[in-house]
Amino acid sequence: MNKLFASAILMACCLTAQSQNKLKTSDWEVSISPKGCIEQIVFRQKSGNDTIPFFREKENDGPSFYTRIDNKNSIAQWIPDGQYSYRTELGGIECKLTYLNHKGVPSMKVRLTNRSNVLFQPQKAGLKLGIDTYMDTYPAWFGKYFPTLMRNEATHFYGYLQNPKEHTLGIVSEQPIASWSVDYNLGYQSPAPHWFMGHRIESLNLDLINQLPLPGRHPQQLYELKQNESKEWIISFVNVGALEQLEQTISKVADIPLIYAEQTSYRPNDEASFEVTGESPTITVTDDKGNPLPTSIKATDRRKTVVRVKLPEVGLYTVRVVAKGKQAEAILDVHHTWKWTLEQGRLATLKYHQKPTSHAESWYGFYTAFIAAKYFPNKEIDTQASDYFDVLFNKLHDKDKIVPLYLPNRIQNTSTTIGMLIDKYEAGGKKEDLKKASQLGDWLMNNYQRKDGAYFNHGTVYTSVIYVAKSMLELSLAEKEASKQEASWAEVSQRHYESAKKAIDQLVASQGDFETEGEMTFEDGMISCSALQIGMLALLQTNEKDRKHYTDAMLSILNSHSCLTQLRVPDARRRQGTMRYWEAQYDVFMLPNMFNSPHGWSAWRAYATYYAYLLTGEEKWLTQTFNAMGAFANLIDYKTGDLRWAFVVDPYVEAEQACSADSHYTFSDVSLGNPHPKLYDTRRFVFGESYVNMISDWQTINSQDNDVHEVFKCMGEAVLTNAFIVERPNGEIVGYNCKVKVNGNKLTVIPDEKQISHLHTNLKKAYTISWHGSQKISPANSPSWLF
Repeated sequence: MNKLFASAILMACCLTAQSQNKLKTSDWEVSISPKGCIEQIVFRQKSGNDTIPFFREKENDGPSFYTRIDNKNSIAQWIPDGQYSYRTELGGIECKLTYLNHKGVPSMKVRLTNRSNVLFQPQKAGLKLGIDTYMDTYPAWFGKYFPTLMRNEATHFYGYLQNPKEHTLGIVSEQPIASWSVDYNLGYQSPAPHWFMGHRIESLNLDLINQLPLPGRHPQQLYELKQNESKEWIISFVNVGALEQLEQTISKVADIPLIYAEQTSYRPNDEASFEVTGESPTITVTDDKGNPLPTSIKATDRRKTVVRVKLPEVGLYTVRVVAKGKQAEAILDVHHTWKWTLEQGRLATLKYHQKPTSHAESWYGFYTAFIAAKYFPNKEIDTQASDYFDVLFNKLHDKDKIVPLYLPNRIQNTSTTIGMLIDKYEAGGKKEDLKKASQLGDWLMNNYQRKDGAYFNHGTVYTSVIYVAKSMLELSLAEKEASKQEASWAEVSQRHYESAKKAIDQLVASQGDFETEGEMTFEDGMISCSALQIGMLALLQTNEKDRKHYTDAMLSILNSHSCLTQLRVPDARRRQGTMRYWEAQYDVFMLPNMFNSPHGWSAWRAYATYYAYLLTGEEKWLTQTFNAMGAFANLIDYKTGDLRWAFVVDPYVEAEQACSADSHYTFSDVSLGNPHPKLYDTRRFVFGESYVNMISDWQTINSQDNDVHEVFKCMGEAVLTNAFIVERPNGEIVGYNCKVKVNGNKLTVIPDEKQISHLHTNLKKAYTISWHGSQKISPANSPSWLF
């Protein structure tokens, strides 16, 4: 009888579990596996269903309750516990999960209770969400969701994941969540037993409890559960639609204040503006000394407020909003002049050694040195940088044949060197530098370009590994300019242009099936470098049909890249940063993976947005470009002028970093390969949401932290000498890098800095433009360079 009763109970439980696998309304449906994990969420909409995939493997499915104690993760299995409810236990900590319809959206109620006899103070405890973030193959990665923004505030949490098709899934909780984290995959052993990290994301975690320290904006009390104490959260999934609707959509589900600034970076004495979503908010803006600034606050409706504030001087400004007991923060910045930024970057090329290694990233600072020399000559510094480049070049190349001596198949080293030689030539005027660049261009295209146009490395397409084709186009343009004095350069220029065009045509034909260095994934640089190179080629087209062909291809790729970019984060230090996460191990000898954003490679998207603006005239691309430049400028400490390597986004990183130099090498010795951080003395520490310092001032062997200089190269191309004026649909005329005085149909445009010599106009009607003492009439409805 007992056995029959037990069997009946077991059968009932199984039937209950099986019968609970659908939670749905007319707008959405959640499929729940018999194990209690989500299999998928389907949002129904007129344009078609939007399906959010979840992992279905035992290791990564979720939501699953997990703890991290003594550096070990434990994951529990759910037991059915009523209608749409499950419970489990780890080490005396009970977790109950209930799926529900909360405010019209699919949600989870989670309760943690300490049933043990002692305090519970883990490193972490929370949920592995189980959303499929693992981007490993084409075209499947277009349906995977990247964890683009997670935002912990002291009183609540929100964020979003997005896929390359720009479908956006919001996540929100009106209760505070301690932190968040990502499980990054392992890559490869080299040398055994040491592992380098991989290029993919295994899981996104909401860490309901997390040990301190955490960033000051996070809740500071969620580091423990006392005996018999319970804490409860409701976490909702929100179908956002277009990313521009993020704050509006989330505010319909959660009564929390949200801050959005279209522009996050400014010049001294600019007026900043931003929007606050929230009922009857109290808003303060303070400078980095804590002094409040006078603000203009205007409510546009019951839950929307526009704030304006004058930002008087260089620095970071903190916005704090309190509404109905909830609080939120944002950071705006006022950056130094581009001149100051480039000059400080040039000084950094001397402090942080440019090293002759197997990776161009370790001598990337020469870009900054030569661009600064071109516009702001300093004989002593420029001679030192130029002479040392020649020494380094001769160590890495056969100086008679002008070919690489080491790892010739790592063709991005050669294309990068071509770019540096061009900048050196334009700064110093030595024709020998252009000749070397031209010889390297011929060597590259003759040895590492396939018949279909792709530049390659051992069978892998490398066109979009540090933009090989862009460097060839830069070479072609320099040669074309040289042909004005020496006609023989014209044929050489055309040869290199055709090589680059053929490579870019291969990218266009790939339709997103790109390849890159390392582990295949929907990779930040692979996508942004493809977009920027296609965009650069589009700008060189005189035939409108060809120009549109390349523009359309470029925009499709750039839009897909949005999921990898911080487009909505209310923090000027991070805005427009791209979400790279495997560079720290190579660049600054630090483990494990962590989001480095902005990182030097964030500049690749900034080139693309700059080209997108020139091609389309859509102001959003120009705004994104200037926001990026502000974030890049802050990689130089605005107080000390010292260079930092990158900004780490993760709020809590248990880091291990090499802290000793390689005693077998000097800074001027050739070193090859990627040395593993654990081959050296290391130090462990915890940090998060902060800048990471350079290491090339003390680490002798190949480190790649000088890749940060890509942001200054981009700055030199896009904004150092260029100003822009835009007429908005409401008739307002605004300037970027300049001030505009309007007098009827006459505009006087005053550049913000002396070296700004070019003016781009984007006006609805013709105006007479005064610029540097000259006058011209701007074309109507035709974005173009006027001066």
